[in-house]
Amino acid sequence: MIYSILENSDTVSDVTLKNSPNSSTLLLDRADGKGRMTFHTLFPGLTLAFIFVNAPVWPESDENSNLKPLLINYCVSGRSELLLDDGSYIYLKENDFCVSEQTAQKEYIFPTKQYQGIKIYFDLSLLLQSCGELLKSFSLDLPTLEKSYCGNHKTYINEADSELENIFQKLWRLSERPSAFHLQIYTLELLHRLLNMEIRPPKTCGFYTETQVEIAKRAAQILSDDLRQHIPVRQIAERFSVSETSLKNYFRGVYGQNISTWLREIRMNEAARLLSDTKRPITEISEQVGYSNQGKFAAVFKKQFGFSPLEYRRSKNLENR
Repeated sequence: MIYSILENSDTVSDVTLKNSPNSSTLLLDRADGKGRMTFHTLFPGLTLAFIFVNAPVWPESDENSNLKPLLINYCVSGRSELLLDDGSYIYLKENDFCVSEQTAQKEYIFPTKQYQGIKIYFDLSLLLQSCGELLKSFSLDLPTLEKSYCGNHKTYINEADSELENIFQKLWRLSERPSAFHLQIYTLELLHRLLNMEIRPPKTCGFYTETQVEIAKRAAQILSDDLRQHIPVRQIAERFSVSETSLKNYFRGVYGQNISTWLREIRMNEAARLLSDTKRPITEISEQVGYSNQGKFAAVFKKQFGFSPLEYRRSKNLENR
Protein backbone atom coordinates (compact mmCIF):
# COMPACT_ATOMS: atom_id res chain seq x y z
CA MET A 1 0.00 0.00 0.00
CA ILE A 2 2.76 2.46 0.86
CA TYR A 3 4.19 2.14 -2.65
CA SER A 4 0.81 3.07 -4.11
CA ILE A 5 0.58 6.06 -1.77
CA LEU A 6 4.02 7.28 -2.85
CA GLU A 7 3.41 6.72 -6.56
CA ASN A 8 0.02 8.45 -6.39
CA SER A 9 1.57 11.39 -4.55
CA ASP A 10 4.20 11.71 -7.28
CA THR A 11 1.44 12.56 -9.76
CA VAL A 12 0.32 15.60 -7.76
CA SER A 13 1.34 19.04 -8.96
CA ASP A 14 4.34 20.52 -7.08
CA VAL A 15 5.18 17.16 -5.42
CA THR A 16 8.16 15.02 -6.50
CA LEU A 17 9.17 11.53 -5.36
CA LYS A 18 12.86 10.76 -4.80
CA ASN A 19 13.88 7.18 -4.00
CA SER A 20 17.10 6.12 -2.30
CA PRO A 21 18.29 2.68 -1.13
CA ASN A 22 16.97 3.06 2.43
CA SER A 23 14.13 5.57 2.13
CA SER A 24 11.77 7.47 -0.14
CA THR A 25 11.17 11.21 0.03
CA LEU A 26 8.30 13.35 -1.20
CA LEU A 27 9.40 16.93 -1.89
CA LEU A 28 6.96 19.83 -2.03
CA ASP A 29 8.02 22.93 -3.93
CA ARG A 30 5.36 25.63 -4.33
CA ALA A 31 5.42 29.38 -4.67
CA ASP A 32 4.11 29.68 -1.12
CA GLY A 33 6.47 27.21 0.54
CA LYS A 34 8.38 23.95 0.62
CA GLY A 35 8.17 20.65 2.45
CA ARG A 36 9.66 17.19 2.83
CA MET A 37 8.29 13.82 3.91
CA THR A 38 10.85 11.03 4.28
CA PHE A 39 9.49 7.48 4.45
CA HIS A 40 11.24 4.53 6.12
CA THR A 41 9.69 1.08 5.73
CA LEU A 42 10.50 -0.68 9.00
CA PHE A 43 8.61 -3.91 8.34
CA PRO A 44 6.47 -5.07 5.42
CA GLY A 45 3.22 -3.21 6.05
CA LEU A 46 4.66 -0.65 8.50
CA THR A 47 6.22 2.62 7.30
CA LEU A 48 7.24 5.66 9.33
CA ALA A 49 7.49 9.14 7.81
CA PHE A 50 9.22 12.24 9.15
CA ILE A 51 7.42 15.40 8.05
CA PHE A 52 8.90 18.89 7.64
CA VAL A 53 6.61 21.54 6.13
CA ASN A 54 7.01 25.28 5.70
CA ALA A 55 3.92 25.90 3.60
CA PRO A 56 0.19 26.44 4.19
CA VAL A 57 -0.92 23.44 2.12
CA TRP A 58 0.28 19.99 1.03
CA PRO A 59 -1.91 18.67 -1.82
CA GLU A 60 -3.07 15.04 -1.72
CA SER A 61 -3.85 12.60 -4.50
CA ASP A 62 -7.51 11.66 -5.03
CA GLU A 63 -6.46 8.03 -5.36
CA ASN A 64 -4.88 8.04 -1.90
CA SER A 65 -8.17 9.02 -0.29
CA ASN A 66 -9.53 5.64 -1.41
CA LEU A 67 -6.82 3.78 0.49
CA LYS A 68 -7.49 3.17 4.17
CA PRO A 69 -4.28 2.54 6.10
CA LEU A 70 -4.35 2.76 9.86
CA LEU A 71 -2.43 5.92 10.80
CA ILE A 72 -0.67 7.28 13.86
CA ASN A 73 0.18 11.00 13.70
CA TYR A 74 2.28 12.95 16.19
CA CYS A 75 2.83 16.72 16.08
CA VAL A 76 6.32 17.83 17.09
CA SER A 77 5.67 21.50 16.32
CA GLY A 78 3.24 23.66 14.38
CA ARG A 79 -0.39 22.84 13.67
CA SER A 80 -2.18 20.47 11.28
CA GLU A 81 -5.81 20.46 10.16
CA LEU A 82 -7.51 17.06 10.05
CA LEU A 83 -10.76 16.45 8.19
CA LEU A 84 -12.91 13.76 9.83
CA ASP A 85 -15.35 11.44 8.09
CA ASP A 86 -18.33 13.33 9.50
CA GLY A 87 -17.16 16.51 7.77
CA SER A 88 -15.90 18.22 10.91
CA TYR A 89 -12.36 19.47 11.50
CA ILE A 90 -9.95 19.09 14.37
CA TYR A 91 -6.46 20.50 14.85
CA LEU A 92 -3.36 18.60 15.86
CA LYS A 93 -1.08 20.82 17.94
CA GLU A 94 2.33 20.33 19.56
CA ASN A 95 2.54 17.02 21.49
CA ASP A 96 -0.86 15.83 20.26
CA PHE A 97 -1.17 12.39 18.72
CA CYS A 98 -4.01 10.73 16.88
CA VAL A 99 -4.87 7.23 15.75
CA SER A 100 -7.16 7.12 12.75
CA GLU A 101 -7.95 5.70 9.36
CA GLN A 102 -7.22 7.70 6.22
CA THR A 103 -10.04 10.08 5.34
CA ALA A 104 -11.01 11.62 2.00
CA GLN A 105 -8.81 14.66 2.59
CA LYS A 106 -8.02 16.53 -0.64
CA GLU A 107 -5.13 18.44 0.90
CA TYR A 108 -3.37 18.84 4.20
CA ILE A 109 -3.67 22.29 5.75
CA PHE A 110 -1.10 23.84 8.08
CA PRO A 111 -2.69 27.05 9.43
CA THR A 112 0.57 28.38 10.89
CA LYS A 113 2.43 27.50 7.65
CA GLN A 114 4.87 25.38 9.66
CA TYR A 115 4.66 21.77 10.77
CA GLN A 116 6.99 19.04 11.94
CA GLY A 117 5.77 15.62 12.87
CA ILE A 118 5.75 11.84 12.59
CA LYS A 119 3.28 9.73 10.62
CA ILE A 120 3.15 5.94 10.80
CA TYR A 121 1.29 3.94 8.14
CA PHE A 122 -0.03 0.43 8.79
CA ASP A 123 -1.17 -1.99 6.11
CA LEU A 124 -2.51 -4.39 8.72
CA SER A 125 -3.20 -7.36 6.47
CA LEU A 126 0.33 -7.30 5.03
CA LEU A 127 1.94 -6.62 8.41
CA LEU A 128 0.11 -9.48 10.14
CA GLN A 129 0.87 -11.84 7.29
CA SER A 130 4.59 -11.02 7.13
CA CYS A 131 5.39 -10.31 10.78
CA GLY A 132 2.72 -12.16 12.72
CA GLU A 133 5.18 -14.20 14.79
CA LEU A 134 7.28 -11.15 15.61
CA LEU A 135 4.24 -9.19 16.75
CA LYS A 136 3.03 -12.16 18.77
CA SER A 137 6.39 -12.48 20.52
CA PHE A 138 6.06 -8.85 21.66
CA SER A 139 2.36 -9.31 22.57
CA LEU A 140 1.37 -6.67 20.01
CA ASP A 141 -2.24 -7.26 19.00
CA LEU A 142 -2.74 -4.60 16.31
CA PRO A 143 -6.37 -5.47 15.48
CA THR A 144 -7.11 -4.76 19.16
CA LEU A 145 -5.24 -1.46 18.90
CA GLU A 146 -7.31 -0.48 15.87
CA LYS A 147 -10.56 -1.47 17.57
CA SER A 148 -9.66 0.28 20.84
CA TYR A 149 -8.73 3.60 19.25
CA CYS A 150 -10.75 3.62 16.01
CA GLY A 151 -13.95 1.79 16.82
CA ASN A 152 -16.72 2.76 14.44
CA HIS A 153 -14.14 4.52 12.22
CA LYS A 154 -13.59 7.30 14.72
CA THR A 155 -10.44 9.34 15.10
CA TYR A 156 -8.80 9.26 18.51
CA ILE A 157 -6.87 12.41 19.40
CA ASN A 158 -5.25 13.41 22.66
CA GLU A 159 -2.17 14.97 24.15
CA ALA A 160 0.66 12.48 24.59
CA ASP A 161 1.44 11.65 28.21
CA SER A 162 5.06 11.82 29.41
CA GLU A 163 5.85 8.21 28.46
CA LEU A 164 4.38 8.50 24.97
CA GLU A 165 6.07 11.86 24.45
CA ASN A 166 9.41 10.32 25.41
CA ILE A 167 8.99 7.54 22.82
CA PHE A 168 7.88 9.93 20.07
CA GLN A 169 10.80 12.21 20.84
CA LYS A 170 13.25 9.28 20.65
CA LEU A 171 11.89 8.57 17.18
CA TRP A 172 12.07 12.24 16.19
CA ARG A 173 15.73 12.50 17.19
CA LEU A 174 16.41 9.93 14.47
CA SER A 175 14.82 12.10 11.77
CA GLU A 176 18.10 13.47 10.41
CA ARG A 177 20.32 10.44 11.12
CA PRO A 178 17.99 7.44 11.01
CA SER A 179 18.99 4.04 12.33
CA ALA A 180 16.77 1.23 11.04
CA PHE A 181 17.36 -0.81 14.19
CA HIS A 182 16.41 1.99 16.58
CA LEU A 183 13.44 3.07 14.46
CA GLN A 184 12.13 -0.50 14.65
CA ILE A 185 12.73 -0.83 18.39
CA TYR A 186 11.16 2.51 19.31
CA THR A 187 8.15 1.92 17.04
CA LEU A 188 7.54 -1.46 18.69
CA GLU A 189 7.90 0.27 22.06
CA LEU A 190 5.32 2.85 20.97
CA LEU A 191 2.83 0.16 19.95
CA HIS A 192 3.39 -1.68 23.23
CA ARG A 193 2.69 1.51 25.17
CA LEU A 194 -0.47 2.31 23.20
CA LEU A 195 -1.80 -1.20 23.78
CA ASN A 196 -1.00 -1.38 27.48
CA MET A 197 -1.66 2.11 28.80
CA GLU A 198 -5.04 3.17 30.13
CA ILE A 199 -6.81 4.85 27.22
CA ARG A 200 -7.97 8.26 28.33
CA PRO A 201 -11.17 9.71 26.91
CA PRO A 202 -10.36 11.48 23.64
CA LYS A 203 -10.52 15.21 23.29
CA THR A 204 -14.14 16.22 23.23
CA CYS A 205 -13.59 19.88 22.44
CA GLY A 206 -11.95 21.49 19.48
CA PHE A 207 -14.14 20.04 16.73
CA TYR A 208 -15.24 22.63 14.19
CA THR A 209 -17.68 22.57 11.30
CA GLU A 210 -16.66 23.45 7.76
CA THR A 211 -18.55 26.75 8.07
CA GLN A 212 -16.78 27.70 11.31
CA VAL A 213 -13.37 26.89 9.83
CA GLU A 214 -14.18 28.88 6.70
CA ILE A 215 -15.23 31.91 8.77
CA ALA A 216 -11.95 31.81 10.70
CA LYS A 217 -9.89 31.56 7.51
CA ARG A 218 -11.77 34.35 5.78
CA ALA A 219 -11.35 36.53 8.85
CA ALA A 220 -7.60 35.88 8.74
CA GLN A 221 -7.54 36.86 5.08
CA ILE A 222 -9.42 40.10 5.74
CA LEU A 223 -7.13 41.03 8.62
CA SER A 224 -3.92 40.34 6.70
CA ASP A 225 -4.86 41.66 3.24
CA ASP A 226 -3.76 45.20 4.11
CA LEU A 227 -1.70 45.37 7.29
CA ARG A 228 -1.95 49.16 7.33
CA GLN A 229 -5.60 48.78 8.27
CA HIS A 230 -6.90 48.11 11.79
CA ILE A 231 -10.26 46.43 11.25
CA PRO A 232 -12.32 45.87 14.42
CA VAL A 233 -13.06 42.20 15.13
CA ARG A 234 -16.65 43.19 15.85
CA GLN A 235 -17.00 44.48 12.29
CA ILE A 236 -15.75 41.19 10.82
CA ALA A 237 -18.05 39.18 13.11
CA GLU A 238 -21.05 41.23 11.93
CA ARG A 239 -20.08 40.56 8.33
CA PHE A 240 -20.39 36.80 8.95
CA SER A 241 -23.47 37.11 11.20
CA VAL A 242 -21.76 35.59 14.24
CA SER A 243 -20.97 37.01 17.65
CA GLU A 244 -17.54 38.48 18.34
CA THR A 245 -16.96 35.77 20.97
CA SER A 246 -17.82 33.02 18.49
CA LEU A 247 -15.47 34.45 15.88
CA LYS A 248 -12.65 34.61 18.42
CA ASN A 249 -13.29 31.00 19.43
CA TYR A 250 -13.30 29.79 15.82
CA PHE A 251 -10.10 31.70 15.12
CA ARG A 252 -8.28 30.32 18.13
CA GLY A 253 -9.46 26.83 17.25
CA VAL A 254 -8.00 27.03 13.75
CA TYR A 255 -4.82 29.05 14.37
CA GLY A 256 -4.06 28.17 17.99
CA GLN A 257 -3.71 31.83 18.96
CA ASN A 258 -5.99 34.72 19.75
CA ILE A 259 -6.49 37.22 16.95
CA SER A 260 -4.31 39.98 18.39
CA THR A 261 -1.31 37.68 18.94
CA TRP A 262 -1.66 36.12 15.50
CA LEU A 263 -1.98 39.50 13.78
CA ARG A 264 0.99 40.94 15.66
CA GLU A 265 3.17 38.04 14.47
CA ILE A 266 1.94 38.50 10.90
CA ARG A 267 2.84 42.21 11.06
CA MET A 268 6.29 41.52 12.53
CA ASN A 269 7.13 38.75 10.05
CA GLU A 270 6.19 41.02 7.15
CA ALA A 271 8.29 43.80 8.65
CA ALA A 272 11.23 41.40 8.98
CA ARG A 273 10.85 40.39 5.34
CA LEU A 274 10.79 44.03 4.17
CA LEU A 275 13.82 44.91 6.31
CA SER A 276 15.76 41.98 4.86
CA ASP A 277 14.65 42.10 1.22
CA THR A 278 14.23 45.83 0.54
CA LYS A 279 15.98 49.14 1.23
CA ARG A 280 12.80 50.93 2.17
CA PRO A 281 13.08 53.33 5.13
CA ILE A 282 12.17 51.89 8.51
CA THR A 283 9.55 54.60 8.99
CA GLU A 284 7.84 53.51 5.79
CA ILE A 285 8.00 49.82 6.78
CA SER A 286 6.53 50.67 10.17
CA GLU A 287 3.55 52.33 8.50
CA GLN A 288 3.23 49.50 5.95
CA VAL A 289 2.62 46.96 8.74
CA GLY A 290 0.20 49.15 10.67
CA TYR A 291 2.32 51.19 13.11
CA SER A 292 2.13 54.97 12.83
CA ASN A 293 4.31 55.27 15.94
CA GLN A 294 7.83 54.14 14.99
CA GLY A 295 8.90 53.87 18.64
CA LYS A 296 6.10 51.41 19.41
CA PHE A 297 6.92 49.48 16.24
CA ALA A 298 10.58 49.19 17.26
CA ALA A 299 9.64 47.99 20.76
CA VAL A 300 7.27 45.30 19.47
CA PHE A 301 9.78 44.22 16.81
CA LYS A 302 12.59 43.87 19.35
CA LYS A 303 10.35 41.84 21.64
CA GLN A 304 9.59 39.50 18.74
CA PHE A 305 13.09 39.08 17.29
CA GLY A 306 15.52 40.26 19.96
CA PHE A 307 16.87 43.01 17.67
CA SER A 308 15.81 46.54 16.88
CA PRO A 309 14.66 46.96 13.25
CA LEU A 310 17.97 48.63 12.35
CA GLU A 311 20.03 45.90 14.06
CA TYR A 312 17.99 43.25 12.29
CA ARG A 313 18.56 44.85 8.88
CA ARG A 314 22.30 45.11 9.51
CA SER A 315 22.56 41.48 10.59
CA LYS A 316 20.70 40.32 7.49
CA ASN A 317 22.91 42.44 5.25
CA LEU A 318 25.99 40.78 6.78
CA GLU A 319 24.50 37.31 6.26
CA ASN A 320 23.84 38.05 2.60
CA ARG A 321 27.35 39.23 1.77
